[in-house]
Amino acid sequence: MEAIEALQQRRSNRLFLDKQISQDELNKILQCGLNAPSGKNKQDTKLVVIQDQKTLKELSKLNAFIMKTESDPFYHAPTLIIVFAPQDSVNRIKDGSAVLTNLQNGAYALNIGSCWINRAKEMFELPEGKKYLDKWHLTGYEGVGCCVLGYNQKEPQQIKRKENRIIFD
Repeated sequence: MEAIEALQQRRSNRLFLDKQISQDELNKILQCGLNAPSGKNKQDTKLVVIQDQKTLKELSKLNAFIMKTESDPFYHAPTLIIVFAPQDSVNRIKDGSAVLTNLQNGAYALNIGSCWINRAKEMFELPEGKKYLDKWHLTGYEGVGCCVLGYNQKEPQQIKRKENRIIFD
């Protein structure tokens, strides 16, 4: 797929098939994330991949609690990638955001749906979330964002881009 086409056509997906993506596709998407730019080339973000349904449901409940909803904020996607960055990094949000963007664009290039899910920071500030940080040896890291992945149930709708967002000086 052409890079320009991918960047112009990718949209978030919220309807996933009940089928896990392949390990090869996942590895390619992860490599896209790891190749994102980072401040001073520190490359200090960490990615946690979750495909276990029990863990996915537990984390979904944490995210839903923060969102004050009963619905699944991960849209029943079969794969979740959580991006973390060191709490003391001045570029943590920017670096993590670049990783998330690369994950989504890599997924799109492979015809895999994705959606950026917020509230990662808040999830891992909760006592239940801190247990996961300990389990994953990520104490001192902050959640930047989540990326859900899966095969599209249907193609996301192309939405017209708003006008008058560029200013030339």
